[in-house]
Amino acid sequence: MTRAMKVGIAIAALVGLAVGGGEGIYQTRRLGGATEFVEVHSISSAFSDFAVQQFKYADTAHAREAVLLQISVLQRLEPIDHDFHIGAELGWAYTRLGMIEELAGQKEAARAALDQARAHFKLLQPHEELTDDQMKNTVKLMDDAWDRVRLQ
Repeated sequence: MTRAMKVGIAIAALVGLAVGGGEGIYQTRRLGGATEFVEVHSISSAFSDFAVQQFKYADTAHAREAVLLQISVLQRLEPIDHDFHIGAELGWAYTRLGMIEELAGQKEAARAALDQARAHFKLLQPHEELTDDQMKNTVKLMDDAWDRVRLQ
C-alpha cells in the first residue's frame, strides 16, 4: 500500500467520522425533543384522565381536589411545553373547575375559574372569545368522546 493510499484512507475515515458524528448529534437532539414531548404529554394525560374521572363520578370535594391537582401539575409543565398543548389543557381544567364550583354553589369561585379558562384560550386564539356555555359544552363533549374511546 502506497503512502498516498494510506493518506487517502485516513482522510476518508476522518471525513466519515465527522459526518457521522454530526448526523448522530443532530438525530440525538431531534430524538431528545420527541422524548420530551412524549413525557410532557404522558404526564398531562394521566392527571387529566384522573381529573375527568373524578369530575364525572366523584362528589364535588374530590372532583375539585383532582382538578386542582391537575392544574398544579400543568402549571409546572407549562414552561417546558413548546406547542401550547398545556395551555389548552389548563383552559379545559379551569373550565371543569368552574363547572364544579357552580355545582357546589360557589358562584364567585366559578366565575374566577371560567375567567382563568378564557384567559388561557385567549393566549391560544387571540381573535376568538369563547363563551362560558361553549367552554362547558366542549368539556362535556370531550369527556363523552374520551369515555367512548376508553370503552372500546
